[in-house]
Amino acid sequence: MVQVCTRAFTDFCHNHLAIQIHHAHKSHALDTERVESSSGPARTHPRLAELKPTIVGPRVEHKDEFTCKGGVDAGRLVNLARKGLYSTAKEMGGNVLLEEKWDCEIRYPRSQRRDQFKVTIHYSATVARSCWPDAQKPVEIEAAKGIKGLMTVIDRHPEF
Repeated sequence: MVQVCTRAFTDFCHNHLAIQIHHAHKSHALDTERVESSSGPARTHPRLAELKPTIVGPRVEHKDEFTCKGGVDAGRLVNLARKGLYSTAKEMGGNVLLEEKWDCEIRYPRSQRRDQFKVTIHYSATVARSCWPDAQKPVEIEAAKGIKGLMTVIDRHPEF
């Protein structure tokens, strides 16, 4: 109950009086909010699922960390992560991605202004070669949950 009252008072001071109150003994878990979304289990685009690829390669993973301001267009960021993974697949001799899976986590401060966000995207897929072209879009992209606003990407750290 005390935490609820403290939170309400802090929010009131910040929103109406432009006063920032810092609490010395908050845990990190209480300091941030999270928005999580996922493609669900690994899946292949329907038009590629019916065809047999000529060569199936290894499963590859790609992780992107973005710092955004103003909002988060999660679908666009997931698409950027997929493009990074697809370029790795092409370097390995593949031309399609199969059994794709992605996870997106957006973190932002709970008590401060909510205009800066940390976004982590994990994307994995199996590299393959096929006579059909790649779908060039993430699976289940409709499941991506973002934060409304005009997104500006301030920083990006890709990891392969």
